[in-house]
Amino acid sequence: MENLIPGEVYSSLILQYLYDAVIVTDLDFKITSWNLAAERIYGYTAEEVIGQSTFNLLKTEQNNSTRASRLDELQTKGIWQGEVFQYNKDSKKLKIRSAASFLKDKEGNTIGLVAINRDITEENEIQEELADSEERFRTSFDNAGIGVCFLDLNGRFTKVNKKLESMLGYPEAELIGRQSNEFSHEEDKQLFDTFRTSALDGAEESIIYEKRFYSKDKSILWVEISNTIVKDREGNPSYFVVHLNNITDRKNAEFHLLKAKKEAERANEAKSEFVANMSHEIRTPLNGVIGFNELLLTTDLDSDQKEYVKNAISSAHGLLGIINDVLDISKIEAGKLVLNEATSNLDQIINDSLGVLKWKANEKGIYLRLEEGPNVPEIIYVDATRLRQILINLLGNAVKFTEEGGVVLKVDASPAADQKTKLEFTITDTGIGIPEKHKSHLFQSFWQGESNSTRRYGGTGLGLRITKSLLDLMRGGIEVHSEVGLGTEFRFTIECNSVDQTLNQTSTDSNDYQKELIAHFDQSTLPHISPYILVVEDNEMNRNLLKRMIQKYIPNAHIKEAVDGLEAVRFFHESTPDLVFMDVQMPNMDGLEAATEIRKQEAGKTVPIVALTAGALYEERKKCFEVGMDQFLTKPIDILALNQILFHYLNQ
Repeated sequence: MENLIPGEVYSSLILQYLYDAVIVTDLDFKITSWNLAAERIYGYTAEEVIGQSTFNLLKTEQNNSTRASRLDELQTKGIWQGEVFQYNKDSKKLKIRSAASFLKDKEGNTIGLVAINRDITEENEIQEELADSEERFRTSFDNAGIGVCFLDLNGRFTKVNKKLESMLGYPEAELIGRQSNEFSHEEDKQLFDTFRTSALDGAEESIIYEKRFYSKDKSILWVEISNTIVKDREGNPSYFVVHLNNITDRKNAEFHLLKAKKEAERANEAKSEFVANMSHEIRTPLNGVIGFNELLLTTDLDSDQKEYVKNAISSAHGLLGIINDVLDISKIEAGKLVLNEATSNLDQIINDSLGVLKWKANEKGIYLRLEEGPNVPEIIYVDATRLRQILINLLGNAVKFTEEGGVVLKVDASPAADQKTKLEFTITDTGIGIPEKHKSHLFQSFWQGESNSTRRYGGTGLGLRITKSLLDLMRGGIEVHSEVGLGTEFRFTIECNSVDQTLNQTSTDSNDYQKELIAHFDQSTLPHISPYILVVEDNEMNRNLLKRMIQKYIPNAHIKEAVDGLEAVRFFHESTPDLVFMDVQMPNMDGLEAATEIRKQEAGKTVPIVALTAGALYEERKKCFEVGMDQFLTKPIDILALNQILFHYLNQ
């Protein structure tokens, strides 16, 4: 190439096609050469600039002293390098990186200057944007409301924001290069290590967890951490970005809330235990009140005396109902109310419920009717006691608040899912009705409506609350519709299994069995037997009452009394009785322990043991059966229930 093109021409071609602008001037700074790159950068053609002064043409932002300083450096060093701002033909400001030196002839004389200029405007803008971005990032990073840090792949701090400095109590300089786990609670160190291993293996990219840190003052800091691994362009792990939210206050609040919850639960358990104990203590004297009055009713009394005794019994049963309601509420609040579902006679449950209130309806001169749909099953699987309680609560309220007209119980049935039967009970009355403003309070504990209604009709305000809770347990529902002065309608539904009667002819409701026994009970048969009956009861009044009740039906019974379980076991060992009545709660040895010991002593014949309990709790009944007891009587003792037991175990 050099052989084909003269040297000067070759050099000129190179200068013309260089990427950078090459500008040659004489000693007066007038342009003598202007290559194509200079035309591209500044917008002037060579014809326009040849002979022009660079100072006038390019309008460099420099004063005389700056220009003189650069010339001195050029003369001293032979070259000047730097960055300057210049303007192009369109007056656009350019950032130029320039290198200038003197131009000499063959004899070494200085004949001009040559400058090589590169337009770095775009590069400068990118750098400025990058710097701005870095500044914005740093500002956001430092002013973030949560702690933020970068960790290298070994878990060492590489960047820490102001918030994290504040949280940990260390300046960034004391954190950089240190392992983050160095500040972790001993029990929480594995949390980052586990994620780090998983992230480096590619199994996870981010995770959120809670852990504890130690701050500089050794206090414990609870932190919610969001940890993410960042990868480079090739997809290789590069570093971790960690966001740390201080949740110490929340954790402390949760701790105090949990503590308060446990204290409340303990208090509730103590209250439930107190209520249960009080129920037991109140039932014991009530047992005497009701029992002796029922015995008194069987003696020769005139009409006034009989009325007084009946009123006393009715009042005692009213008090017993209140005790049962309070005990139920206590169990509901403690979450200990459980259902005892069994095969039951629905017709018997309904008729029993109506029978309880029929006398009251007759006394008030109002009707109490049953309307039963065609598909209602006779035998169902349900907690008969609780269903009866619901019906009596709702029917009792309807009768109580109705002065004219009457009350109708309507029962319907329809198929439900899983081969179950949906039972719908509707209790409609023509009573005083319920104001709209009171409907939202109906199922609250101890709510009794207007004070004048409370004084007139009475009640504890617990019945509907208990009813709602029982239906919740049964997975049922209840709704109410009412108009003041016209009456009220309560409708509730439950789902249960209906049972084929042919398979369950012997599994009927206990009350049905009781009535059948009483109906066929011939009192003249038992006076001729003289069984040995052991009565185990620590309360003298209760022993005396049970003894007299038994003698009412079996005058010739031989009754032996024991005051605790130890004495009962000894008496049993001395002579085997025909029947044992065993109180559950007694000093020295309770009824459960005594029954266990008795069952151990028996050889062959099993003596019936009937538990006497004031608790009437399902759990207590279950324990009685588990230790080998055969039946139970709840205090206050129902004389008809006692009759049933005596007939069942002794008339054989």
